[in-house]
Amino acid sequence: MRKYRKLFFYFFLLVCAAFGIERVYKHNTAPVEIDLINVNSGNAQQVLAVVGRVRTKEIIDVRTEVTGAIISLPFDEGDVVKKGEKIAELYSASEQTALASANADILAYQAQLSFARQEFFRISALSQQDLVTKLSLDQAKTDLSIAEAKLQVAKEALKQTDIRLQKFSVFSPINGLILTRPNDPGQVVGLTDVLYQIGSDGPIEIEAEVDEVYAADLALNMSAIVAPTGKSELSKAHISEISPRVNPLNGSRLVRLMLDEPHAEFIPGRSIDVNIFVRSFDDALSVPRSALRKEGKTWYVYTIDGDKVRPRSVSFIDWPGSSVVLKSGLESGTQVAREAAPAAAALAAGQTVITKEKQP
Repeated sequence: MRKYRKLFFYFFLLVCAAFGIERVYKHNTAPVEIDLINVNSGNAQQVLAVVGRVRTKEIIDVRTEVTGAIISLPFDEGDVVKKGEKIAELYSASEQTALASANADILAYQAQLSFARQEFFRISALSQQDLVTKLSLDQAKTDLSIAEAKLQVAKEALKQTDIRLQKFSVFSPINGLILTRPNDPGQVVGLTDVLYQIGSDGPIEIEAEVDEVYAADLALNMSAIVAPTGKSELSKAHISEISPRVNPLNGSRLVRLMLDEPHAEFIPGRSIDVNIFVRSFDDALSVPRSALRKEGKTWYVYTIDGDKVRPRSVSFIDWPGSSVVLKSGLESGTQVAREAAPAAAALAAGQTVITKEKQP
């Protein structure tokens, strides 16, 4: 009985192995479905696709002229402010002490002046009756002048204290929008700390970083299509500025664009998908970048001959974008695989293919 059980077990393993081999064979020999596109000559655009960000044309970092603790920051990000509007207030114990001391000096010198004036009038009256000497009169007159001078000095000191205290109140330098507010009430700030970053009102611009290699092909007033990231509505724009400076950290140059017409969706700080039209081609062949595959130093697309995959070496203008313009390797009317990866895998495995034609 044990002998039959063992034979049955071996038979079961053999059946499972055969079934597995059959499944693998069918999988390896089953035709692969390949999407085809027609590559026809026509007009093509060389487009540079980058992501930019909306910014106001002018951005000002508002700092304080003094060191102190923040008492009030009444505005937050996104708030609109007017030029001359009070946007921050700071506190300094030493300046408040100086103010109190200056006011006390004013009161003391006013009292001294009042006494000196009364004394001068009294001595003058006695002098007219020859009851005091001329020296006493001169001394009273001098004391009055000194008291007046001390009061004037105290008033100037109070004025200077007021001027210093005015610097503890910060006012908006422009009409604009609060972009950032990196500090909060209670914090102690100095001359280098930013209280607000304010963007000017009026026209906005889109700023994008472009690799210096591609930026060299850009020019002022080149047209572009832009849209807020995640939105489908497109707007027209044009290049307004190309920075000559190359960022040493990432090798990019700043490119700024202006909208042809204002649009409410373009608010400062928002990410923008930018497509810049760099160059136009007549009677050009273009293929999706997904149709290309590199092996070694050679780029290939894949055509279908019957039910077999055939590689075709091509050359193209290497440019960031979803499609590329071919320079050589294909003729107009050729059908190629939309996705190179499955076609190359089928070629490597020797599998047959079935095709499904699509327009590019």
